[in-house]
Parts: sequence; C-alpha cells; structure tokens
Amino acid sequence: MKYYLEMTLLPNEEIPLFFLWEKVYQQLHLALVEQAIKKEVVDNSGNKKLIKVSKIGISFPSQNVKRHHLGHQLRVFAPTQQQLEQFNAQRWFDSLSDYVHLTRIRAVPDTVKKYGCYFRIQTQNNNEQLSNRRSRRLNISIDEAMKHFASREEELTDAPFIYVKSSSSGERFPLFIGHLEQAETSEKSFSCYGLSKYSTVPIF
Repeated sequence: MKYYLEMTLLPNEEIPLFFLWEKVYQQLHLALVEQAIKKEVVDNSGNKKLIKVSKIGISFPSQNVKRHHLGHQLRVFAPTQQQLEQFNAQRWFDSLSDYVHLTRIRAVPDTVKKYGCYFRIQTQNNNEQLSNRRSRRLNISIDEAMKHFASREEELTDAPFIYVKSSSSGERFPLFIGHLEQAETSEKSFSCYGLSKYSTVPIF
C-alpha cells in the first residue's frame, strides 16, 4: 500500500458521530462495490464460488482500542495512485462535504514500520439475524422464527461497529470491526467493506 487519502468526520449537535459513520461507510461500500473485481474462492464445504474483492483497504487512525471506539478518521489505501484516482472519493462523498473533510491523495511515508489488519467480526449466533433469515426462508412471522432460537446462547462481542446496508441483499446490519497489528506487510485483497483478515494496511 503506497498511497492513501484521509477523511475526517465532523459531527455536530444535529449530526452525531455514529450517524455520520453510517452515512460515510455506506458511500465507501458503494464505491468499492462499483470498482470491485470477481475472484473465485473455495468455501468451507469445498464448493467454488465467485466473490467481489477490492484492492483498496481502510484503517481507523484515531481508533481508541481500550474504549472500543473507531474515532473520527478514516484512511483509504491503494497500491497505486491511479487506483485511488479511479476510486474517485470526491464523487462519492461530495454530498457529505459539510460533515467530512477529505484530503488529497498522498504517498505513504517511507518511515512506516507497523502494519495492521482491519477485519469483519461475524457473530454466528446473533438470534435476531438468525430469526430474520428463518422468517424469510420459511415465510413465517419474526415472532414465530424467534421462538425457534429462544434457548440459544448468543455470541457477543464488544468490538466497535458501524451500521451498513448490504448492496446485494438490502439488509441493514451492524458491521463489527476487529483490528490486529502485524509484523510484516501482506497485500492480497480486501472485501467491498475495505476489510481483510489477511491483507494489511500501514499504521502511522
């Protein structure tokens, strides 16, 4: 990752930070979906499927890990300046210009020694999500579906999250974000949320 741009969120009394994060991240997701490429992967069952991946990754430079808080800044990274130019941040975030300060594209400092992975944490036993899926699949009411999971223990996380809407299903859900520091850089691919367990971004 050689180039980046930075966004600083500017909340106020009428537009709180959590609401602004949702708007910003939704635009980020749509932008990444538009420029994504398809990649063939093998799932846990050994089946091949096509997924959309991106060369663009993100970080949260003002994140407060102890308080489980993402802060108010977002960095968007790419291997080349051309890829960030094609990302066209101005187009996607122009409607939020009163609430988001956007920098020009910059080169990542040569002095960077730390790297990190920002990745999605998926809680497998979220009863509300499971109930919604069961309701749709079986064409039954939410209340009826929730009874099926009443005795299940939910898997909980205290990781910070942003509400997003899936571009494919339209489902609104909390996107929990984990973070791990890595000793070495690894550039593979990122999801259309700019996240990856295996690809790193510079930390500075």
